Amino acid sequence: MLLHFLKIFLILKVVSSKPEDILSQISMELKTRTLVYFGYSIESFDHFDLKSEEPKLLVHKNISEEFQICHDEPVIIITILEPDLDYNLEIVEVLRSYLKDRQYNDVFLIDKSANSDKSYIEVLRTYWNTGFPRVLIYDSLEQLWSLQSYQFFEVKKTSLNKYLMNRDKVNLKGYPLQVLVTNDPPHCFVDEQEQPHSPNRYKGSIITIFKIFADKLNASFQAVPFPGLRRVDEAEACGSIFIKTYKYATSQPVRLNRVAIMAPFGNPIDKFYYFFRPFDFYVWLGTGLIVVYIAAMGSLLHRWHFGNWDVGQYLLLAVETLLSRGLTLPQCSSGSKLMLFLLLFAIGFVLSNLYVALLSMMLTTKLYQRPIENIADLKAANVSILLQQHNLRPNSIYGSSEELRERFLLVEESLHKEKRDGLDPSYAYVDSEDRMDFYLYQQKFLRRRRMKKLPDPVGYTWAVQVIKQNWILEKYYNEHIQRLFETGLQNKLVDDVHELAVRAGFLHFFPTQTQTIEPLRLEDIVMAAMVLGCGHALAGICFLGELLL
Repeated sequence: MLLHFLKIFLILKVVSSKPEDILSQISMELKTRTLVYFGYSIESFDHFDLKSEEPKLLVHKNISEEFQICHDEPVIIITILEPDLDYNLEIVEVLRSYLKDRQYNDVFLIDKSANSDKSYIEVLRTYWNTGFPRVLIYDSLEQLWSLQSYQFFEVKKTSLNKYLMNRDKVNLKGYPLQVLVTNDPPHCFVDEQEQPHSPNRYKGSIITIFKIFADKLNASFQAVPFPGLRRVDEAEACGSIFIKTYKYATSQPVRLNRVAIMAPFGNPIDKFYYFFRPFDFYVWLGTGLIVVYIAAMGSLLHRWHFGNWDVGQYLLLAVETLLSRGLTLPQCSSGSKLMLFLLLFAIGFVLSNLYVALLSMMLTTKLYQRPIENIADLKAANVSILLQQHNLRPNSIYGSSEELRERFLLVEESLHKEKRDGLDPSYAYVDSEDRMDFYLYQQKFLRRRRMKKLPDPVGYTWAVQVIKQNWILEKYYNEHIQRLFETGLQNKLVDDVHELAVRAGFLHFFPTQTQTIEPLRLEDIVMAAMVLGCGHALAGICFLGELLL
């Protein structure tokens, strides 16, 4: 159905046969399949020949909502051009409500007045500002008029063949294409090296798309800065990406925008925690079970042989077994004892060197936390996802789960920007995939990355641009982005924006680790201080024990 044109004839007054002949030619050239006649009452159709075999639809009441839903096709609008400009404006408002966000319609105006010197500039300007650029006027002298230039609103005589030939040709002749811009990388960002009023001051993937579009139509790109995401009525489009919505007029969605999570790559574990690894919960649990087992079995044997319980003695013996064990040598010659002690010395030498080697390896080799690959790993690592207020609702609806939403941590925009731009590995971040790739590009030359993008996206959204209601160039822009998507140029613009941001000074690569000698820091001597402190504490306890006992 979309491959054919739906022609809707809005007849407000009876017209002569000559305009109907022109409409018949237009219908034949554009291969009309359906004719829809519109009037204020059923009597409005008495003067028309409805006996043709073409499908027809007679509309004589307000069906604007049904019309927008069921007849989403290009239309032809036919009406009478009145001498009173205000009356014509009322007609335009009615047509605007019926054909909302459908600027690819043709308007056929019939002028019945005998004044051949009348200027049509105001009428055409009104239709153009409302969103109808294809306007054809038929005057009382059987002459056709149309708008020839977008910028200067030149009204010139034309013919039907010339109108049909040039209706899709657009030459804006320097018309300023006004685009709202702000710091929203990678779609739009500021190049501080450019002059404040330079069109090259704003860069980004979406800004480049608009610049190519303006150059294609022979227009000029004009940036309109706006703080706080406030819309400006005179602007025609926004240089950023939004979620597809019916609340605002948007461009045609041509690609899915994946929503991804940027999580810590795996933070290094502090060295002084290495010695606590053998004494985690399971080690203490096993040690306690050994003590309980030895005490229980000894008490049972004592009960069996002597008839009474002695739990305390065997509990102390179990603890003593874990702490120390006396060496009682059997009765043997002095030579055998010497050989035995030499063997123990050699074994101790080997074991002590092995311990020193393992300790040296632990001190010089970094260990890292368990890598995060999915939301479950994110939850196990107790990592929160930083979120801004204006991103809370989209990330709570589009594809996110309850498990993901409970990790959200709402913070101020300034704090979120500071943590995200610096790739702070203490938190995770969720946003569109192209924005994640933009910030992860900073760690391109790091030996070990700080952050990484999780492989599985958490949601999908349609990527669109907010545009002006009834934008005159909506159809051409939709065709433009469709062509960029089909040729793959859109993906190339997204990739090229990374290097563009680096050259503009917006992104800075993180410095790599140097090989130079650095002074000792506090964390380098924490473990040695702990070992030294424990040794002095044990020596003090032994000294006090000898004095008292």
